[in-house]
Amino acid sequence: MLHGSTEVNNGRSTLYQDGNFKRTFDDLSNRGELKNTIVVFPTYYPSSKQVSSNYYDDNPLNRRFAKTELMHDLVPTVEKRYKTYAKNTTKKQLEKSRNHRAFGGFSMGSITTWYVFQYDLPYFKYFVPMAGDSWTVTSDGGSAAPRRTAQVLANAAKKNSNLSFKIFTGVGSGDGTSGSMEPQIRAMWNLPQFNRSNLEYYTQPGGNHDAPTISRIINHYGKELFK
Repeated sequence: MLHGSTEVNNGRSTLYQDGNFKRTFDDLSNRGELKNTIVVFPTYYPSSKQVSSNYYDDNPLNRRFAKTELMHDLVPTVEKRYKTYAKNTTKKQLEKSRNHRAFGGFSMGSITTWYVFQYDLPYFKYFVPMAGDSWTVTSDGGSAAPRRTAQVLANAAKKNSNLSFKIFTGVGSGDGTSGSMEPQIRAMWNLPQFNRSNLEYYTQPGGNHDAPTISRIINHYGKELFK
């Protein structure tokens, strides 16, 4: 689960605390959903010096995190430390255990999630981009270039045509980022690689661009993850 722009404190993601995710995941577990699940809240900022009030400055960091750092550093570190479905951290084992791995994010973390789909599909089956479109073609690509953006994502699916996936998108009803997400999702649904089954779109009633809304979206999708 990846935070949005500036959401760090002493190098740690504040999304976990701001969204009261401990309660969210405890409640899901008590309902028999996401039981025995390891949830990691990393940051894409290499240092506090790179935290910028202009979230457009984050985009290169988001892409680098997905393209390089996630599978080279973060995932192997987690898989080595905890007992998981991967027997070791070789490429073969990480690919073999992809059905038990998900990536999601909020705002700029959502932009990163689309990059993870593009670059790391062999290692993740589930994706939860929330309150953010894909910027792989251009900034605000979901509204500025929805068809081209959708095609790049479709190309990633075609490249890995033997792999199934689920994308659970979400946004608050009062969140302006829906204006970028919806055109992209509609463009994706128009391509053969995507349908209403492997690409879902959920609007959280009364939700805004904030961590509590993201927590409620995760609660909504909890029963569908890892199924």
